[in-house]
Amino acid sequence: MEKKNNLKTLTAVLNQYYQDNDRQKLNQLTQLLQNDMIKNPNDPFMRHYYLMSLSTLYHLDFLVASIDDQNELIDYFFNISYWQFYDLCLLENVVNMIHVERSTPYISDILKQYATNNMPMASVETVSKILINALETSIIQRKDDFTRYLLDKVKKYKFNTDDFKFQTWLLFWTGVFENNNNKIRHAYSIATYLHQNITLKNFDKFLTITQTPSPFFEDTKKDTPKS
Repeated sequence: MEKKNNLKTLTAVLNQYYQDNDRQKLNQLTQLLQNDMIKNPNDPFMRHYYLMSLSTLYHLDFLVASIDDQNELIDYFFNISYWQFYDLCLLENVVNMIHVERSTPYISDILKQYATNNMPMASVETVSKILINALETSIIQRKDDFTRYLLDKVKKYKFNTDDFKFQTWLLFWTGVFENNNNKIRHAYSIATYLHQNITLKNFDKFLTITQTPSPFFEDTKKDTPKS
């Protein structure tokens, strides 16, 4: 229980610092967690907490981790036979700094687990965040095959169809991937109607950082889906 509470507290703090774009606090937290990791070299959780903080810091600039760090995480995920809350939270918070093709088998495994088991709601919410982050990462890394694969998998498993926030994000990423301004505008409209201010802020952040032309001006993008 303590491990789960620590994880929830850490992820909440990391998310807040990310939303605030607070590099100073993220750097300080990453350094603090690195010191704790050095003091506890045999504690894998300390190492994971450090990597989660590092990944959040990297997320601000869409950077990927070193090959050694990626290999370490992939080795951990490879040995998971049944995805539990801790494992899901770890993947949620580091997926953006891993080359997306390397996460393919694990995301597929998680979706199969979702389809064949009664996942606790907390786990379903975490899986939603994994998928949102993985779609963003695949689009940033320009891995069209993975993006298409993930969108097809979500559709196949009818993932979380009742979650309006997830479905809004899904619509946004689909619109970005397909260069479809209508879908992007629709996602903005839904988020506005549902008062999802953080979601709107993140939409804006993504479009700004990637220098994507505004979807609210006609002819800035072709509304033509990718083949």
